[in-house]
Amino acid sequence: MGALFGWHLLIATPLLYASDEVSIPLFTAHYELLRNDGMKLGEVKRTTTIEENGAMTFESYSKTTGLAALFIKDKITERTTFILNGNTVQPLDYLYDRSGGKRSRNARLNFDWTAKRVTNAINNEAWQMKIAAGTQDKLSYQLQLMLDLQAGVTTFKYPVADGGTLKQYRFTLLGEETLKTPMGEIETVQLKRERAADSKRKTTIWFARSLHYLPVKIKQGKSDDEFVTLVIRKIEGIQTQR
Repeated sequence: MGALFGWHLLIATPLLYASDEVSIPLFTAHYELLRNDGMKLGEVKRTTTIEENGAMTFESYSKTTGLAALFIKDKITERTTFILNGNTVQPLDYLYDRSGGKRSRNARLNFDWTAKRVTNAINNEAWQMKIAAGTQDKLSYQLQLMLDLQAGVTTFKYPVADGGTLKQYRFTLLGEETLKTPMGEIETVQLKRERAADSKRKTTIWFARSLHYLPVKIKQGKSDDEFVTLVIRKIEGIQTQR
């Protein structure tokens, strides 16, 4: 979901498969962003594509709609380009661009896996940082969660290049839930991100079993009375699994 409203050796193959069963499919997914009272705040479109060099791109584009667009005109693009190293997502380049509103921001991360470092340019100011194997960006970790859930992994911990530091993103499996969505009922598994004890922010993600564990709902906020929710509305390209 990114930050909307404060909240996002190359091998060419038809699909980037980590194994015969574990994969990241090509898809276009459309979501609605809702306030806790049900008011629609915006729309989010997420796509995966394959580049000419064989790498894969996952892009999330967010914009405000309806009444919210009268006050907040932000458009946010988040994009990660990556390859698969076994069953591990290996990001190559990450872009965050926020425009149209009062708080424009641009950030770009370039991953050099030979030197094991990432170069981060934020509003044209650059710095470098050492990275460990398996490091993700703020979008690619969701793809890694998809792969790990497909593979039956039960421990979810990822180093993520985030805000100039290498943070540990940890998730706990809460259980299973049948979600009612505009696409109908979807069987999901629910994960909660573990945060520092003094953090008020809460993030919960629901992954659809039948859609390669694609995130179909993301809830984020500071309390039960102050949150926003991203809910899937339509999907194209992905084949349902049973």
